[in-house]
Amino acid sequence: MPCQIEDIPFIDAVVISHNHYDHLSHPTIMKIKELHPNVHFFVPLRNKEWFTKCGIHNVTELDWWESRDMKLSSQGVYASSGKARISESGSADSVNTSRAGSEDIHAVFGCLPCQHTSARTGFDKSHTLWASWSVESGGKKVWFGGDTGYRSVPELDKSVDDYDPKFKFPHCPAFKQIGQLRGPFDLGLIPIGAYDPRYIMSPMHANPYDSVNIFMDTRCKQALGIHWGTWVLTEEEVLEPPQILKKALAWKGISEEGVFDVCDIGESREYAGPATP
Repeated sequence: MPCQIEDIPFIDAVVISHNHYDHLSHPTIMKIKELHPNVHFFVPLRNKEWFTKCGIHNVTELDWWESRDMKLSSQGVYASSGKARISESGSADSVNTSRAGSEDIHAVFGCLPCQHTSARTGFDKSHTLWASWSVESGGKKVWFGGDTGYRSVPELDKSVDDYDPKFKFPHCPAFKQIGQLRGPFDLGLIPIGAYDPRYIMSPMHANPYDSVNIFMDTRCKQALGIHWGTWVLTEEEVLEPPQILKKALAWKGISEEGVFDVCDIGESREYAGPATP
């Protein structure tokens, strides 16, 4: 791991993309809650029950295309109880919580579609929703793709390019809808790995060519490649995705550095905030 939970100074909110074990880890969730009792979790539909069974109640459950406001208050109004809460209107339109010593921060969390699945056992596949997420705050918007595929590719010979124009494989229309209805985004966190063999993984995990299409469909201005180089889940070389990403960007005529990058494991990357008036 690039860092321990103890190394992260503040965790105000956590978004969960889906309930697969490498994205919803019980020990990790419990450690976050222990160290940051005011933390608020945003989860896709039917995932809240898992948290409440773990004794965690600072949870907002959303369907695709729903969003909630969150306010981090410097007043400490809710710090004494150690809980975030839904607004008193009962409409669940906003979440209020606190972090000592901070100025008020307002953010909007949006639950959005992606192409994946879910399961905790062999008997509950797709019983809970999976999602991508948008976060808007300080005049900037970020899109987190979670785990997602883009197309559905049948079994082909290894030498065959499934993006050859002679093929017309279907692709998920949700990403263009996200770009049209919620974009543009200042930054996209877009998965680029765990894609081989394509005929098995393409409905669930994007390869870098898919990722560049997702980047363009969602109208992200910049992107950072995620979901590679950590877990060895599939057959491609673990360090291959960034190499293929360069080819995919050139394929779409995107040559500028800094448009769609990757980080080394443990590296931090800072992106510019709102321009100073």
